[in-house]
Amino acid sequence: MITLKFGGTSMANARRILASADIIINRAKEDRLSVVVSAAAGVSNTLQAAIDACVSGISGTNYVNDIRNTHNEICLELQSKLPGFDAEKTMAKIEPNFGELEKLLAGCVSFGECPDTVHCRIMGMGELLSAPIMENVLLAKKQSVIFLDSRKFVFTTGNQKEGEADYSACNEACAPFRDGASPQQTRILLFPGFICTFNGGSGTKPVMGLLGRNGSDFSAAIIGASLRAKRVEFWTDVDGVYTADPRVVKDAILVDDMSYEEAMELSFFGSKVLHPKTIAPLQAKGIEAWSLNSHNPSARGTRIGQGPFESRGKSSICGISSLKHVSMISVGGSLMRGRTGMASKIFSAVSSAGSSILLITQSSSEYTISFCVRDSEADIVKDALEAKFELEIREKLIDAIDVRKDCAIVSVVGDGMIANRGVAGKFLNALSSQDINILAIAQGSSERCISAVIENEYADTAVRAVHQFFFHTAQTIEVFAFGAGTIGGTMIDQIRDQREKLLKENVDIKVLCITTIDGMLLNEDGLDLSNWRDQMKKPDFPFNSNQNVDDIIKFVREKKPLNPVFVDCTASYDLPERYLDILNAGMSIATPNKRANSMDIKFYHELRRTANKMHRRFLYETNVGAGLPIIDTLQNLYKSGDKLDHFNGIMSGSLSYIFGKLDEGVPFSQAVLEAKELRYTEPDPRDDLNGMDVARKGLIIARESGYDIELSDIQMFKVFPDNFDSSGTVEEFLKKLPEVDDYFAKKIADLKKKGKVLRMGATIKDGKVSVGMMEVGQDDPLYSVKGGENAFVFYTERYQPIPLTVRGYGAGAGVTAAGVFGDILRTVSFNPER
Repeated sequence: MITLKFGGTSMANARRILASADIIINRAKEDRLSVVVSAAAGVSNTLQAAIDACVSGISGTNYVNDIRNTHNEICLELQSKLPGFDAEKTMAKIEPNFGELEKLLAGCVSFGECPDTVHCRIMGMGELLSAPIMENVLLAKKQSVIFLDSRKFVFTTGNQKEGEADYSACNEACAPFRDGASPQQTRILLFPGFICTFNGGSGTKPVMGLLGRNGSDFSAAIIGASLRAKRVEFWTDVDGVYTADPRVVKDAILVDDMSYEEAMELSFFGSKVLHPKTIAPLQAKGIEAWSLNSHNPSARGTRIGQGPFESRGKSSICGISSLKHVSMISVGGSLMRGRTGMASKIFSAVSSAGSSILLITQSSSEYTISFCVRDSEADIVKDALEAKFELEIREKLIDAIDVRKDCAIVSVVGDGMIANRGVAGKFLNALSSQDINILAIAQGSSERCISAVIENEYADTAVRAVHQFFFHTAQTIEVFAFGAGTIGGTMIDQIRDQREKLLKENVDIKVLCITTIDGMLLNEDGLDLSNWRDQMKKPDFPFNSNQNVDDIIKFVREKKPLNPVFVDCTASYDLPERYLDILNAGMSIATPNKRANSMDIKFYHELRRTANKMHRRFLYETNVGAGLPIIDTLQNLYKSGDKLDHFNGIMSGSLSYIFGKLDEGVPFSQAVLEAKELRYTEPDPRDDLNGMDVARKGLIIARESGYDIELSDIQMFKVFPDNFDSSGTVEEFLKKLPEVDDYFAKKIADLKKKGKVLRMGATIKDGKVSVGMMEVGQDDPLYSVKGGENAFVFYTERYQPIPLTVRGYGAGAGVTAAGVFGDILRTVSFNPER
């Protein structure tokens, strides 16, 4: 004998029912079967909705018709696919159930309430409708099958709607159907799940009961144990049990083997492994449970049995779960210290309220006991506690009962915790990495489970973070690209080209959003970057800079990605003003835009305070040297205690090119035209020649070196002589430019006699920044810098008389985009394997 249980998705439609029937038939070739079926997917929800509507006075007729239509459509489709299946005959067989359902719902309307007995009869209707359909399918396939009403074989006590099995009565009822009990045994025993007969105690009449929501799992365990099955198979729509809910953790890992104890812990704390009560009867009889996929019958599935299992190796945990919508209740006060019986008094009050305690934790000072119950029970429990401690609260010996709702319990479970150190530390570090506040911590004495109480809204984020820490799955980066022009577009292409390689290094980078002047694309699962430029022709949202930022912030707050990075590749003057909002939303920022770091010094410091407060990164390596490592180098010098003495730098590729050409005897006007034609300069070369871009870079270097100065404090030296008029259109300016050729030619000639050259850049000395032309001798590192190269020369307490010099090409879309890409990757830490 083996027991098979098929869930609602396996009974959802004709195609799934036929697939489930094929599994049953294949299993029946080897063993006798007991088969438990759930209601068709969605029917139980409809029945509950019908109860709620009828209690409020709304007729249940439409709900009954919907359920009838659902089953009629299934039967008609089965008839078209399966010769010998009679839809009309099957519907006639279950029609009395619809009549009963209509009467029960009408009673709820009349009386405005739904007593437990009526509730059980209504909610158990789904299984009584689906099981006869499966019976007729198996009969049409010429199988030896008998329908057995579970109410004659499964008996419960305790709670009518969520009963505790009376195993003695169940064993006795199932005895005639065990192997060897009769020489003429039916091959397949078919039971409806979820329903049972409830015995309320002496003097009460047995009535229909339920095994709790999703109790068909429990039905299969009770029947399997009572029939002494060698194993129980639970057929669902996934390949087995995963290390976390795959809907929350996309790369959750399938667990091959799991112990009874691990499965019980996970199910208790919210995992969808099995119904919480399912494992105990199987463990008691040494019956293995298997979680299998009716959509993929060839998959091995997950075995739940007596561990340890060699397949698990030395893994410390096997799964992560979250139980949402719980309340943490705290009872504290001076009376709690050293007073025997206080815990008993608290928990007896909780018991009297009919509530089950999910987790308990106590302060070491004995001042407070905290525990968790479901949100729906919190008010009742609070009332019970206030009644129990009414006198003590009035005398201020016990504090007011504190109830914190909207919490969640996140748990890590595994037999391997006993042999592996550091599990708790890793668990807490994972929560800390997402700035998740821990309200309480509890660990069972078995060392098999550690739980933390957190705010409910962070439950999924916590599970994803903990999974990443324990199972070394890919560290995620979710990019929100604002601006996709020359630099931004190149960066997106680089991400596309490097994604697969980074995945091998356990870094999963996705672009969730691209915003340009054409509009905004936004996709929770990541955009397809193979044709993102074509997609931008039909954006999801029209372009509106502030609104688009608001949309991104709203998205991040609602979806809570693990590592969202806002990438500003625009030249926008206004967008950096939203950086504080972006950081406060929990996003890191990577940007080549110099505007934020050259705004007033108060804003400069506030950016860093906010980033630190939110545990996010503000990254701007490309602000100064494009692809050259300037900012990081300077920050490391400063952090290690070094101090800047003075600095000289050529920080503009266009100015490097222009002034380098003067060394070769090229007239100044011609050098500017060449640089413009090569696109080294801005469309208006005066934007480069006025030195403002260099000034912003010099300001950033000075601030990174510890100087609190403003842009207005920088001394600007003009490139052109006082008598030269540089006004007018670009064309007019370029026509007048030859007027200064002699001015520059004379300067170059005079310097040549001294063995010097003319360069333009920035100087920092004594805390002051100046921008303008520099006369550079042959022993200066800037002497040979030209042709578009940049050079940064730092004289510090440690680096002199020979300075620290960083030199290379500092312009161009490719190197700048790569620099931004590098900043993005700095939001995770990884060691590439070579």
